[in-house]
Amino acid sequence: MPPSPSPRTDRPLARRSRRRLLLAAAGLALAPLAWGQAAPAPAAAHAAPPTRDAVVKASFLHKFASFVEWPEGTFARPDAPIHIGILGDEAVWRELSELARDRDRDGRPVVPARLQPGDSLAGQHILYLKAETPARIEELLATVPEGVLTVSDSEGAHPRGSVLSFFLEEGIVHFGVSVEAANRQKLRLDARLVSTARLISSRDAGVPRG
Repeated sequence: MPPSPSPRTDRPLARRSRRRLLLAAAGLALAPLAWGQAAPAPAAAHAAPPTRDAVVKASFLHKFASFVEWPEGTFARPDAPIHIGILGDEAVWRELSELARDRDRDGRPVVPARLQPGDSLAGQHILYLKAETPARIEELLATVPEGVLTVSDSEGAHPRGSVLSFFLEEGIVHFGVSVEAANRQKLRLDARLVSTARLISSRDAGVPRG
């Protein structure tokens, strides 16, 4: 019987396999029709259920930047990096960090930051917040400055004040959008993003999805 591969050999193979999974998921998000169906992971992703949703969310976060126009003067240079802050979801931070190593976004490097409770939320262009309740996310959103694309992730409702939000429907990751929240943040959203999201009005914000 041949000897088992050593740990030193296994680690690079595992890293390459994981990177292929991330790039495959990113490819789904890049497809024009994937906005409504991007959540189904490629076949390889189904072999790792614990990371499937994290891979999909990380791919979306990376892709969202191409569909947002920030206020004039947000970026000092055409190649200035896009900063994406992650609070409350280490798995998404890991997957986004892996994805950002291989892909920029419209000529800009993507710089993910893992934030801890109590950290300042300033200095980010995209801010992903995960908490157990919409109420907790709304508390955090109240401290976010203008010009930040906020993406929330909580059970049930789209938190008031969040521009985008992830939610699961029949085991598939979808996202909702509040144009009103985007306007308050001084952000202009691409029509393609809005048309493929679930629209959230001020009347619907905070109401459990069902």
